[in-house]
Amino acid sequence: MTSKRITAQEALQYGIVAEVVPPDQLIPTAERIAGEILRGAPLSIRAAKEATVKGLNMTLEEAVTTQFPGERAMYESEDVIEGPRAFTEKRPPNWKGR
Repeated sequence: MTSKRITAQEALQYGIVAEVVPPDQLIPTAERIAGEILRGAPLSIRAAKEATVKGLNMTLEEAVTTQFPGERAMYESEDVIEGPRAFTEKRPPNWKGR
């Protein structure tokens, strides 16, 4: 907001970025993070993306109080039961995306 340039380390310190890596580690790091995301529940990932994109043009209050279609689909899915079940059974979840 101040238009002041900051370093990558400062961005990390402020929480603007999650990780800072040397240029030669950029692609492997991006692939690692993408792999972590892909291990999540597909409907949850889809709902988060939908809320992020559609929420950009909303006030904070509107975004927080809106239930997007993807969120509803996620809560009505089999995966909403599978996640906690897998956690309590100490096993990886078997996401179905439905």
